[in-house]
Amino acid sequence: MKIKLKDIALFEEKLIRKGFSKKAFAEAASIGQVTALQICNGDRSPSPRIAKRITDTLECSFDEIFEIVRAKANAK
Repeated sequence: MKIKLKDIALFEEKLIRKGFSKKAFAEAASIGQVTALQICNGDRSPSPRIAKRITDTLECSFDEIFEIVRAKANAK
């Protein structure tokens, strides 16, 4: 299973409403800048631990910004 942002624009709006640049957000969430940018752009799935840091930093629930995507079974 993977964790994925539901909506990149909504996520960026939450950053703005909390007064964060992407760089400041990465620092506040204690995650690397490159990792934060990849997650913000939808290019990377956060680990559960990092997803928790993100939701704590943005003061929102997991379900507000993330969804869990189940891996598709290989068809034989």
